[in-house]
Amino acid sequence: MIRHKLAEMAVRIFAAESVVYRTAGLIESLLPGETLLKAAEEFAPECSIVKVFASEMLDYVVDEGVQIHGGYGYHQDYAVERAYRDSRINRIFEGTNEINRLLTTGMLLKRAERGHLPLAAAAQKVMAEVTSPAREEDGGGAEARLVRNAKKIALFALGVAWQRHLRALEEQQEVMAGIADIIAAAYAMESVLLREKKMGRGEMGRIYLRDAMAGIEAAARNVLAACAEGDALRIHLAVLRRLAKFEPVNAVELRRGIAARLLEAERYVV
Repeated sequence: MIRHKLAEMAVRIFAAESVVYRTAGLIESLLPGETLLKAAEEFAPECSIVKVFASEMLDYVVDEGVQIHGGYGYHQDYAVERAYRDSRINRIFEGTNEINRLLTTGMLLKRAERGHLPLAAAAQKVMAEVTSPAREEDGGGAEARLVRNAKKIALFALGVAWQRHLRALEEQQEVMAGIADIIAAAYAMESVLLREKKMGRGEMGRIYLRDAMAGIEAAARNVLAACAEGDALRIHLAVLRRLAKFEPVNAVELRRGIAARLLEAERYVV
């Protein structure tokens, strides 16, 4: 069980690194022709995702670190005690995670209002695609399919919420936060997949993508239930079930392999 904890800590660190590296790369890609401020503004939703994702990953990792140390985790002679205390502020300063969740969805809604993001059309396209008898995309393997479907769920949930509430959606903070979690998880999934393709390895992603999809499905259920009822809700949930389905992998064995690598190196390694 301790090996499981170590491996899960590594998987979440890897995912957070992937999100940070990707976002920094996106911003840097605009710098030859734009100022740093303009480039950062272009990817402001992704920056909000980074803040929330990385700070909550850190909270998880230090909490498990204390758990692994047992009673010593509370003792100031061990570094994990300070890490645990210091971690908590990160979900508060630089904009609380609640504010950043609202910003993630809110900035996308503003783009939709300007006509830059056709949310209603995107939701209808996903609905038509999933309910049609046409063969689903299967290029890239199971992991690529998970990422494609995660992005479709994000668009679908955002589109359904937009159709229901229109400009009043910004007042539905619980729905906005749920959508932000779906978007962030989809972005992280794609970031992990892209990084592992470059590395030529995939055990971290095989675990993370499936766990993230399970979280996406739970968040999307809450969003859809808040935006529809009756037959409409049942249809939306059927679409969600089809998009969120996946075949599990032997995550126990994969985590054992990751933990063995960490213990051999005596530190976090990828």
